[in-house]
Amino acid sequence: MLLLSICIPCYKRINQVRNTLNSIYEANSEISMNDYEVILSDNDPEMEVKTLMDEFSDKINLFYYHTGCEGFLNSYHVLTYAKGKLLKLHNSQNLFQKGALQHLIEEVLQEKMNKTLMFHTNGFLGKKVICKYGNFNDFMNALSFWSSWSGGFSIWKEDFDAMEKIELNALFPHTSVFLTQYAAKVFLIDDTPIYHVQRIAKRGGHNKFKAFTIDYPSLIVGSYMKGHISLNCKDSILKDICTQYLPTLLFNKYIVRIETFDATGYRENIKRYFPKYAYWTAWMNVMFVPFRMIKRKLF
Repeated sequence: MLLLSICIPCYKRINQVRNTLNSIYEANSEISMNDYEVILSDNDPEMEVKTLMDEFSDKINLFYYHTGCEGFLNSYHVLTYAKGKLLKLHNSQNLFQKGALQHLIEEVLQEKMNKTLMFHTNGFLGKKVICKYGNFNDFMNALSFWSSWSGGFSIWKEDFDAMEKIELNALFPHTSVFLTQYAAKVFLIDDTPIYHVQRIAKRGGHNKFKAFTIDYPSLIVGSYMKGHISLNCKDSILKDICTQYLPTLLFNKYIVRIETFDATGYRENIKRYFPKYAYWTAWMNVMFVPFRMIKRKLF
């Protein structure tokens, strides 16, 4: 039975994709290829990643599709090619740890009857355990801004196929889909560390500051306006963005300079969904970023 679809949106970064495929097949070689499939959806006009199909020609469950969509919309389109019970988005630079694939497949077997809405946070919450929730509000409150992370997203194929047509946010199409699943019976956050992240030097490109002051907050506010999450939950997520996520962006761009994301309009954009003092709050919290990083590595 095809239980799991590992859905990988790609755009160049062929070396990272190769490493990721190796981590799936070599570190988890005991898993039958009949139990899962790997989908590569490539929206690079030059189709650089396609050459990997020759290197992995013996992997009968590896499929490549060239997708003519823009940017992050590939995170939606890759799901449309999948046929497994559970569709799991996977970032192309995340390496599977030994046993990670078995862990995911066992979860599919355990949760497929209830069609539990699952999100995998890879230890980023600092809990490193599995927690279940009885309602969407508590689930979202616990996830906070991590509900934006494409690498944590999953959806049951049956639920994905049953979705009505929705408007997809161009930067967070997966979150647009995820927020439609508020009526699930059971919710689960799996904070088990199952991936190693391949760091990308001087990562940048799009305006990530706008993404987390306009685009993603608009989805959270929209969920609140529809009555799917409470006012307290909405405010808690926005507070966490202001005191944790934005300070990390600022630290990486301006202090250690390991990222080059565009910050055009940041000072104005932060005024739309955040308090008037949010700009300075984010900067003041930059000083705590190194301590959080050290704590995460130690614990």
